[in-house]
Amino acid sequence: MPFLTVPTRFCGPPGAANGGYLAGTLAALVDAPGVSVRLRRPVPLDRPLELRSDGVVELYAGDELLARAEPAELDLAVPEPPSPEQAAAAVAALPPWDDHPYPRCWGCGTERSADDGLRTRVGPLPGRPEVWAGVWRPAAGLPSSDGAAAPGTVWAALDCPSYMPLLGRTCGRNVLGTITARQDHPVRLGADHVLLAWVLERDGRRSTTASALVGPDGKVAARARTIWFALPPSGG
Repeated sequence: MPFLTVPTRFCGPPGAANGGYLAGTLAALVDAPGVSVRLRRPVPLDRPLELRSDGVVELYAGDELLARAEPAELDLAVPEPPSPEQAAAAVAALPPWDDHPYPRCWGCGTERSADDGLRTRVGPLPGRPEVWAGVWRPAAGLPSSDGAAAPGTVWAALDCPSYMPLLGRTCGRNVLGTITARQDHPVRLGADHVLLAWVLERDGRRSTTASALVGPDGKVAARARTIWFALPPSGG
């Protein structure tokens, strides 16, 4: 019986796996170009969790279903990307992120070094405030294979930025419910990639957003649609 253990390094909120990393790791086990992963419960760290596979991949803790990955179509148009210089300037214009809700998050945590975490961040583009952008250069210390970022790394890079355009539109914390992604080209280590994120729809506490990674050649390497749920102010 196969098992999956998520090391503490790949945390999101304290004590739980980063949603993008976990989703990408499960997606790599699904034989399909596009995969949708629904995160039903926080996934604990440093604990063997049972994998079940029959066309779809499910992750269990005992009898409790934590996550489910299945083939999915993803028809997602990506906005015209800015230059890396313009994307970097959009992030540089943001104030310091002194109130990060999860500063140790592997995807965007401010307390992570560039070799230990992804440190992804995007900001609104001047004249195009509906599109947020940034630059991400995958470091050599990140999970990879043959010089390209591993699926868990790529999905994590798509995850956190997709939440950031909501920062000015909703109050409190959000949790990732579902991420559907497709990777069409390798994401090379040491190369600057433009990150894009934008809001697709708001419906009460539920928000649908999108994100993309554009390689140095101008091609969209990976894209994702994400569903976020705003937590009540009490967090309950």
